[in-house]
Amino acid sequence: SSGINAEYGGTNIKLGVMEDHSNRNRLAKLLRWQSSNDADESTSLESYLERMKEKQDHIYFMSGTSRPECEKSPFVEKLLSKGYEVLYLVDPIDEYCIQNLPEFEGKKFQNA
Repeated sequence: SSGINAEYGGTNIKLGVMEDHSNRNRLAKLLRWQSSNDADESTSLESYLERMKEKQDHIYFMSGTSRPECEKSPFVEKLLSKGYEVLYLVDPIDEYCIQNLPEFEGKKFQNA
């Protein structure tokens, strides 16, 4: 294990996803995101997939300047009321990262 600080490593891994296309999927597994699933713990994309609903085709996300801003979105509220999990992209680099990650394990990203 690399043992790099999660915050520092997170930004570097996100840059890697954007720049190092040959390792994109491997790096994507290391990414951690804020999520509606847990207010304190960030989640990996693999954990998100494990919690997905049976017929869910997309990984839902919402961009904003803060978690509370994302949570107030009517689109997010609608998804949450249906039992979907939403990733909160509150770091400016998150959105660029998602744009460079068309899909993960066959699931496409969908902006809420």
